[in-house]
Formats: sequence, C-alpha cells, structure tokens
Amino acid sequence: MPDNKESWVSMKSFFASTVVAASVCAGLCDFVASKNGLQVDVYHQLPASVVYQNSTELSFSPTAFTLIHGKHDAVLIDAPATIAQGHALANWIQQTIPGKQLKKIYITHGHGDHFFTGPIIQKRYPGAQVVAKKDVYDHMLQQYQPETFAFVWESLFPGGQVTDTPNPAKVLPENGTFYLEGHALRAVEVGQSDTYNTTVLHVPDLDLVVGGDVVYGHCHQLFAEDSTTALRKEWLSSLDKVAALKPKLVIPSHMQAHDGYRPSHIDETKQYIRVWEQLQANSSSWQELEARTTKNFPDRTGNFILRWSSQAPFNASF
Repeated sequence: MPDNKESWVSMKSFFASTVVAASVCAGLCDFVASKNGLQVDVYHQLPASVVYQNSTELSFSPTAFTLIHGKHDAVLIDAPATIAQGHALANWIQQTIPGKQLKKIYITHGHGDHFFTGPIIQKRYPGAQVVAKKDVYDHMLQQYQPETFAFVWESLFPGGQVTDTPNPAKVLPENGTFYLEGHALRAVEVGQSDTYNTTVLHVPDLDLVVGGDVVYGHCHQLFAEDSTTALRKEWLSSLDKVAALKPKLVIPSHMQAHDGYRPSHIDETKQYIRVWEQLQANSSSWQELEARTTKNFPDRTGNFILRWSSQAPFNASF
C-alpha cells in the first residue's frame, strides 16, 4: 500500500447516487485518486443505441471522461458525441467541482465521440478552452466535413442528436505541456491507435495516463482505420510508448465501469490486437470474424464497434 504522504485513494465504481443525485450522473461515477493536491474523478457514460444498416440493435461502446481538479481549477479530458450526452456530462461536472472553474477541455484525438459537445460544456463554463495538439485539431476539423459527419455521425445518431457546430480549439505548443495549478499535464503524441495522430495525457504528479483510444478497457477495439498489419503494428508501438511512461494509473476512454484503472490495460490492448490479427487472417466472412472474436473475448462489450471492425475487411460496413 502507498504511504500516507502519497495519499493515494482508490475506490471501485459505484452508482451515482452514492456521489450525487442519480439524476445528475446518467451513468456511473468514480472517484479514482487524490495525490499532490490533485484529484481524479471519472464519469462513465453508458452505452448508447445507434442506427446502423437499418437496425437499432447495436450500441456504441461505453466511454470514460476524466476530470482532474485542484483547489480551484479543473481540466476535462474529451467530450461526448451527442447533445444529450454533453448536457449529462456538464451536469456531473457542476456537481463534482462546485465552486471550481473548468479551465480546459483537452482532446486526445480526432474522433467526434471525443469532442463534438465541447461547446455545450463551454456554455456552462464560458472560460474553458478546448485544447489539442495541431495534428489532432486538423483531424477534428475533418470530422465536420459532410462525407464524414453525415455518413458516419448523423447516420449513427439521427434526428438532431449531434451537431456540426464547429468546435474551435487552441493548439498546444510543440512540447504538448500545459498546467493545472502549477502541475504539468503533458499531451504525448504516440501515433496510431484505432485512428491516426493520437495522443495520451500524462500527468506525472499523479502517475497517471489518460489513454484516449490508444488503451482500451474491456470493450471491443475499433480496427476500421487499422486495415493492414503494418498499421496494427504501429498501434502496438504506440502502446509501448505509453508503457514507457511507467504510469501507476491508466484510464482508457472505452472501458466498462468495473474495469479499474490498472496499467495492465496496456498489455490487454496489445493482446487483443495480436489475437485479432490471427482471427482476421483465418476468417472467410465478417460473420465468422465477429463470432470468433466474441468467443475469444466474451467479457468485452460494444457490439457496434465489433460489427464495424468485422465488416470493414470484407467491404461490408456502412
């Protein structure tokens, strides 16, 4: 166990009613750790139904949003896809840090389910800046292009659930460092994950890495943008870069609330990639690939991501 000076505190996930009113936390809320004057809390967004290939039977993976705060100020890592999800997260933030100011919303990578509702949260905290590395911001802007926004996001979440209102961001300096009450937060560019130009957030004073879509919990991993063995090897290399930071806490973006925050998520993400490589090579249809993946990883959730990943190599998606 850590000594008292370190003052680590960890808890298992618990229902929002034990932290705030259940109406505020439309998911699960977790107090993760407190150390060196900083506290970490996580909001676990529940799986969301999507419309895909004329079906509503599939769900988008659960997503964890991390809030780091000190005595007066806070930083949020990523923001959800849909308007309703954004309002639910903003409600939780207000209840979690009463009297404090949200200063920054850091975006780990350019997938819309990690930044679309930044403006909604900024309405609650008008002084909050959306910040990202330059390559990430360029990817964010690409998500608003009609061929991506309409084809992917509006089709999955129809009926005005998502907005294409631009989400301006301040580009971080080359070294990726910004500060929360004097504590350094480092945007570390690792490269390929389930998409390109991905970062993780490293907080040395917490021995923490917020893994974005580089590190997964027990959710099926997205391979639609990792169509080759070479790209999947790059993802493995990105995970080595995360491990080299030697974190004691790792928070994946896509995880189940009971997964915990252990560094072993890094190796488990690697193992999934290696197994997928073999399963894809030995499957003759997307149905076979999906079934074999489910059999190999029965504890993983996120059946839409599994369906998309399974169909992509057979040109059957979207």
